Amino acid sequence: MGEGKHLNTDYDVVSSKEEQIMKNVKIIIVVCMLVLVSTIGSVSGAAAVEKQSQVLSGGQIFYVGGNGPGNYTTIQEAIDAASDGDTVFVYHDASPYYENIVIHVSVSLVGEEKNTTIIDGANISHSVNITADNVMITGFTIRNGNDSGIIINSNNNRITNNILIDDIYGIRTSFGEAFTSFQNNTITHNEFLLDGAGITFFSGKNTIITDNVISQTEQGIALLGTMNNDVSWNIISENGFGILVLSSSNTLIYRNNISHNGNIGVWTLFTSADKIHQNNFIGNNQSAISVQLLLSKIRILKLKFHIPIRRDVWDGNYWDSPRVQPYIIPSAFKFRFQVDWHPAQEPYDIPVL
Repeated sequence: MGEGKHLNTDYDVVSSKEEQIMKNVKIIIVVCMLVLVSTIGSVSGAAAVEKQSQVLSGGQIFYVGGNGPGNYTTIQEAIDAASDGDTVFVYHDASPYYENIVIHVSVSLVGEEKNTTIIDGANISHSVNITADNVMITGFTIRNGNDSGIIINSNNNRITNNILIDDIYGIRTSFGEAFTSFQNNTITHNEFLLDGAGITFFSGKNTIITDNVISQTEQGIALLGTMNNDVSWNIISENGFGILVLSSSNTLIYRNNISHNGNIGVWTLFTSADKIHQNNFIGNNQSAISVQLLLSKIRILKLKFHIPIRRDVWDGNYWDSPRVQPYIIPSAFKFRFQVDWHPAQEPYDIPVL
């Protein structure tokens, strides 16, 4: 990660962030269950700019930093001057940019080089708050967000090729209506390090999380009250929890390298129609837990949210070593476990960034 690694790695700060995340996880589980019950009861530079301008159909380019005439000194000033379809290109020479940015127009925010173009939230608020639809963010180190490096309050956004470090949440959504808020967001080719939590969706639909590296967080990926997710080709290692899926439906967890996580590799809790296929589970304190109850009692959700109500399917995963017999995924309840009937005989080749 180059210069991006030489940032704040104060382990006392990280510990306090982890404690806050664990408190939040406990609250979230309770809130999600209450929502469920109430619902049932109720019924580089120039090249990078050129690439983004193609996506945005040739809008204007606003420059931040550098020495060109008319260049802006802050990222927020350039965003405020931009219109939908424009690009804000940020030079790294004035980094770090100590800002708490609100992206309220549909722009591409492009950093010159992700290791050296730095947005620092100064532990004041979110470093970046996306409130407009159709935003792209690429090419930054985003650090010291309190509580988030990037918070998503909108749809159809793409966050790619960034480093998120020393945030309480690396990327998260706001709380929204279960299963329906914050649709069609893509998070790909990012690195998360020393965040309290890497990626957390408190609601969402059609979310894509692929080709990311998440390490040394308390919670790698958490999907809560979401549906139609694709979590594939990620490297998730040395975290507390690897992947947590709670009260969600139709999540594909495919070809991830889930290794050396101190608590649980994958934990699915009150989910439906998830597919956990062809992942590597290596050296985790516990590979996986699956708690899939209440299916017969939440079929009303199929009518309200049009979500499938089916058993999860675990298949073809590699479980620490070659296995001849099917692998039993334990549950918190006797005789309600899941089974991977076709465990892989060798690890899958899952490349890093």
